[in-house]
Amino acid sequence: MTPTQVFYLLLLLGSIAFGLEALLLGLGGRLSVLYRRNRIRLIGLALPIGLAIVGVPLAITVAFDLEPLYLCASVLVCMLVAGKLVNLFEAKLVKPAPLPQPLSTSDEEIKKMLQKRGLDELVKKKRK
Repeated sequence: MTPTQVFYLLLLLGSIAFGLEALLLGLGGRLSVLYRRNRIRLIGLALPIGLAIVGVPLAITVAFDLEPLYLCASVLVCMLVAGKLVNLFEAKLVKPAPLPQPLSTSDEEIKKMLQKRGLDELVKKKRK
């Protein structure tokens, strides 16, 4: 294998890192939320994005017989573009968790809780 082919192989094997970076750029800090919910889904999202980020510049570099430096530059550009595309589809990737509904407690229940804890003075002050 030539050094250029080894370089291409390393880029392809490291493509998941480029996919994760594009998700990080596009999701604006919500990558950890997606990671906590479903790690396999995150890797399943990062791998195709990373392969696209590396595959397109690799095909262009091989087709036009460019130097590896152009490949590195185009990978960075593709990563930024992929981050912008992920940002467009952000609502489908990370759904916000529903907010917990506040407990509805009546005034009587609050008074009973305060009396239980020995804070009758607060109830009396409020009445005055």
